[in-house]
Amino acid sequence: MSTQTAAPAGSGVMNKKLGFTAIFLSATGMGMVGFFSRGAVPTHVVDGETVKYVLGDFLAFGRMATGALGFILIILLTRKMQALRTTRLSFAVVAGGLAIGTSLALYVSATLMTSIANAVFLIYTGPLFSAILAWIFLKEKISLRNGAFLGLVFVGMLLVIGLVSYTPGSGLQVGLELGADPNFPQKNLGDVLGLASGLFYGLALFFYRYRGDIGSEVRGFWNFVFGAVGALVVFIIRYNTLEKTTPSVMDGTNWLWAVGLFVVSGFFAIGLLVVAGKNLKAVELSTVAYWETVVALLFGLFFFGESLTASALVGGLLIIVGGMGPILFELLLRPKDHDDPAGSGLPDDDPQFVNAGPGSGDSTREPLDDGQGAGRPAGRR
Repeated sequence: MSTQTAAPAGSGVMNKKLGFTAIFLSATGMGMVGFFSRGAVPTHVVDGETVKYVLGDFLAFGRMATGALGFILIILLTRKMQALRTTRLSFAVVAGGLAIGTSLALYVSATLMTSIANAVFLIYTGPLFSAILAWIFLKEKISLRNGAFLGLVFVGMLLVIGLVSYTPGSGLQVGLELGADPNFPQKNLGDVLGLASGLFYGLALFFYRYRGDIGSEVRGFWNFVFGAVGALVVFIIRYNTLEKTTPSVMDGTNWLWAVGLFVVSGFFAIGLLVVAGKNLKAVELSTVAYWETVVALLFGLFFFGESLTASALVGGLLIIVGGMGPILFELLLRPKDHDDPAGSGLPDDDPQFVNAGPGSGDSTREPLDDGQGAGRPAGRR
């Protein structure tokens, strides 16, 4: 079976084997964020108590800055500096970058305060918020089927953060358990940050629906530039309101872990997304991108001895099923390429999954921003 498929006009030939390999490796790198961040942030024993610092915002800043440098390199190699210089920025471009930077800053902090599984499951509630925003502001219809999948994501979110839980002895319980967890003394705050990261991820997906006229390399560069600004803003807010930890607590070993995060989960993972985006359809990208949740779960289990409660496990599965469901339906039921001249693999009114995963910096089937704040679907002039 050939791995090369005709791509939309003007975009070359899709190499499916290369595309799937790239997105698989990229999602693996994304799923290792919690693993690297745990090593990058030191823990100290003070008066017999272990102090765990929170530097997720700084680590996210480094990751976004590395991504921006990587995209500059890509732009230079592809000779698109002229496109970078002449592209007009708009509110959607700036807001999308700020939102993804804020999301990743909160997400990395969440991986330090709650379980890695909780953090990664909660950030993947983003498509739920994105679909709601698209329904309200872009008047995009949510089909009954996709509404049911979004409902699964919502219920899964409640189970993961513990708002709804079930035990054989106590039965069904509603409300957060506020008792301290010796492994995660700030678990409740970590879960809240994880949920907030999902909200900002949803905002980023929503803003990515605009300005489809900008090339992926240029859009990716500005996405990470403003993403770094967003992460820096979170750092300033956290420093002035929550705790005053700075990178000065990091030693040489911590910095090596941080460099690993910047390179593997930043430049490496993000750079491969560009390769995958040139060789796969949006639905194919999004399906494999959910491998990130599995990687995060396995790293938390084998390297940090984290375990999931039965309720959290069910919730995580609901989020994965709810997230992948619409994609799988598109892959199985959507007409073949010859019935889809645009080669998009997505219906015009599908509001979900405009990019592959958190921090990808690219999007598909975006409405254009006409400079007056009005959006219309890409390709409809």
